[in-house]
This record gives sequence, C-alpha cells and structure tokens, in this order.
Amino acid sequence: MRHNAIRTALFLLFIFVFAFLYLKWNQMASSNMEYASSSQCNIQPWNQIHTNAVTESWMNSFSQWLWMILDLSVENNQNYTSISILGAYVYPNHISISLTAQYLVQQKLHCRYYDCKRNEIPGSAYESVVFPESVVHCPRRIGAEFMSVSRGLNEEGPEPVRITYRAYEKPLHDLSVCVAPVYGDEPKWLQIVEFVEHMKLEGASIIYFYVGTISDYDRKILNDYVRTGDVEVIELHDKYERPYYAWHLISIQDCHLRSKYHSKWVSFLDLDERISGNVNQRLIDVIDSQAADVGEMIFPVLNIVKYGDVAEKFENVDQLKNEMMFRKWTETVVETTMNASKAIVRPEKIGVMFIHYALAKLPGVKTIEIEDTEALVRHYRSTQHRVDGANWHLEPQIDGLPLQLTQTPLEPEFARNLTDAIMKRVLNVYDTVPVKCTAIARYLWESRKFPDPCESMSPVF
Repeated sequence: MRHNAIRTALFLLFIFVFAFLYLKWNQMASSNMEYASSSQCNIQPWNQIHTNAVTESWMNSFSQWLWMILDLSVENNQNYTSISILGAYVYPNHISISLTAQYLVQQKLHCRYYDCKRNEIPGSAYESVVFPESVVHCPRRIGAEFMSVSRGLNEEGPEPVRITYRAYEKPLHDLSVCVAPVYGDEPKWLQIVEFVEHMKLEGASIIYFYVGTISDYDRKILNDYVRTGDVEVIELHDKYERPYYAWHLISIQDCHLRSKYHSKWVSFLDLDERISGNVNQRLIDVIDSQAADVGEMIFPVLNIVKYGDVAEKFENVDQLKNEMMFRKWTETVVETTMNASKAIVRPEKIGVMFIHYALAKLPGVKTIEIEDTEALVRHYRSTQHRVDGANWHLEPQIDGLPLQLTQTPLEPEFARNLTDAIMKRVLNVYDTVPVKCTAIARYLWESRKFPDPCESMSPVF
C-alpha cells in the first residue's frame, strides 16, 4: 500500500513538472515582444529573427531540467578566474556562449546583446542559466552582432565578442574534427600535417585546432591550413593563467557549440589520434550508413607504440618519408580496447559533451558502438614520458604476462595517398626557395634607402 502511494506521488510530481515546463515554454515561445537595434546598423536578413525561448520544444526543456537535476555537468575548476567569453554562436533559434570559467554551472547569468556599433540593444537582456558548465544559452534578438554576459543587469560584463554565424539550414560539412588543446615540448609540425591529411582522406572537411603553446616553426603549417580553408584555429589564452590541460573541457564545450549546424557530424580527438576506416570503406562511409536516430558512435582504440619524438624540422624528402609517424611506428597492441574510446556525434542532438562520450542526448537519440573491423582510433602512445608513462608497452598485464604486440600498418593504398598528401603540403610550406637578390629591381630598395638585398634582406628601423 505504501509503495503504491509513493509511486502515485512520484507520478503526480512528474505530471506537475511536465505541465509547468510546457506552460512556461509555451508562454515564452508565444511572446510577441521584439527589440530594435540601432538604425545606424544594416541588419542582414539572417539577423532579423527574435525568439523568446532557448529550446525548440517542451520536451527539450524538460530534458535540460532533468540533466541539471542529475548534475550531469559539474566541474568546479579554475574557480579563481573571472567570467570571460571564448566564443558566441548564432543558430536558427538561439545563441550559445562559451565561457572560460569552470565554476558557474546552474548559476544565473544575463545574456547581453549589442548591435553592430557595440551599443547594447535597449531592453534586450535575458536571464539564463549556465548549463552545461561553461555554456550559456540565449534567445535571439534582432540586430544582435555582439554578445556578453553579466550577473546583474547593472553590472558590467566582459568585453562583448562578435557572434559566429552558424544559422545554416543545412550543415556545410559532413564531418569535422575537434582537436584537443595543443601544447608541450615535442615538435608539432609533422603531427599536424599527418593528422590533417589523414582525417581529410577519411572524409573530414574542416578541423578545429585549439592551440595553447606552439613554436613559430610549427605554426607555419597550421597557418597554411587556415589559408586553404582546411582548419580553424582557436587560441587559448585568458587573463588568469592556467595549465594548458585545464583547457580541455572548455575546448570540448566550445567545439561542440562551434560545430553545431556547421557540421553534420563531429569527432573529438587528441593530436596523437586519428580514426581509420577499413580497406573497403572510409570513415565517412561508415558514418553515412547509420540510421537516422543514431546520434553518437563510439570507436574502439588501437594503441600504437611510439618509440620517440617526431623530427624537429624538415630537412629533405628522404628524411620526411622516414619520419612520417604512420611509416615509422607500426607496432601495435594485438587487441583493440574500449578504454579511452572516442566518439563521433551529431552535435545538435547532444545536450552535454564529455571528452570520450556524450553525457546527455536529446530524447530518442541512440548511441552505438562501432566494431573494430569497420573503423577504429589509431592512438600513438609514447614510450618516452608524458601522460602514458615511460615504457608502458613493457608493463605486464593483469595476468602477469607481457603485452602482446604485432605489426598493424595502414592499408597500402591509403598509406600511399597519405604519403603523397603530406609530401605536397610539407614541401609547399617548408621547402622554401632562397631569394635571388640580383633579380630585385634596384629602384625598389634604392628609392626607400633600404640596404642592398644581397647584403641584407631587411632594413634596420
């Protein structure tokens, strides 16, 4: 009898919450209040939309409420920092802001809207809640081109940031990749080019790089990919310093927002990882074969023994071929593992994203595990130092036996195509041709009283 009473009470509570959220969402969505931007601004057609809700249905509102009740996003890191903004993204029906703070989850913040002149749009502020951590969702306002946040309406918020357009009717990309913060002493140039060209061959058409520290030499290859439209670079910096690994979860949240409506599918990987299909199908073919209700795919990991660091700089063609990671290191663990597996998701169907998987999905969205015969993550694990520890491949297993290793190179045709793509890009960026000083017109340097270029290539100011 008592159990029946408890079940009845819980059922009535559920109905009450359901009805409350539905009425609140319906009231907000049906409001006709609109706000005007400055008449000095030329408001584009895409920016003439006003909404009053941050979710598209009462079911999504209920889901978000439930995720907060379950505390699915609690980090409480970097609690000595101030509130600052990493990015702001406009979608068809709302705007999302990513923050650099990690201690604000479920706290109230006001969305602040600014027009093209950075003037705040009168009466446009909206009280929202931080969820998931480091994310604030806001309704749209006509003419808003910059966003900020504040705790109170009378408080000054951080410097407004320009909104990044993501209100596409159809995603521009089928597959994108979010790369975890790049930092550390090991040279990155060859890792970057091999990562990008590998994922391009597998079907990715845009890669988001989050950069902590990187050398000028390594940055050259990254800048060249920006030039050709293959890469977006997000610099990680803030007034309040922090170790670069502490940016990881912030970059996950920001890249989830950055990829929504921009890419149909997005993968979250480290620079020492890449996903491979099999001899008969690329990764994009595996993705395209999934049912419409699949919103998350989990991929097994094949650990590759990485016996050293990559080359410091490009020297010549033979050296480059010998130093390519996928040609140099092919010894792997025999069996794949789901430990530290990585995910590819439909970003607009995910409520809360974590490093390895989605913490929350919209109702009806399915997660599937991909068989290693279809596709897998190739993870280069260093034996030298860093996170994996020295000589991890020599550690005995639980049963006391040594770890079984085998040779698992890339499929030959894929390897040839990858080699050619790496060669082409590296030679274009690093195989520079010295200037022929005698071919420079004399009047060009004499008229400016610059030194003879055969003696000095740059004037002293």
